[in-house]
Amino acid sequence: MDTLSDPNEYWAIEYRRDGFDRKTIVYASTLMTALAMFNANEETSGFDTPIRMKYGYGVNGQSYIWELDGRYGVPRRV
Repeated sequence: MDTLSDPNEYWAIEYRRDGFDRKTIVYASTLMTALAMFNANEETSGFDTPIRMKYGYGVNGQSYIWELDGRYGVPRRV
């Protein structure tokens, strides 16, 4: 199980489902853990979609963005 070093770490995952843009927040410290949690969640699994993942740290922290062509694609840093 992934343990957070800081509770302010999170991933905002943007995806498309049923023709609508959606967003979910996952509290995880690594990209692969956040993606695994996204894929395992019943609400966000069972369909293929391009994904945009944004790592955030706290209120004024630096953010990093990755994009994937599909939920099993290779992450590319933007």
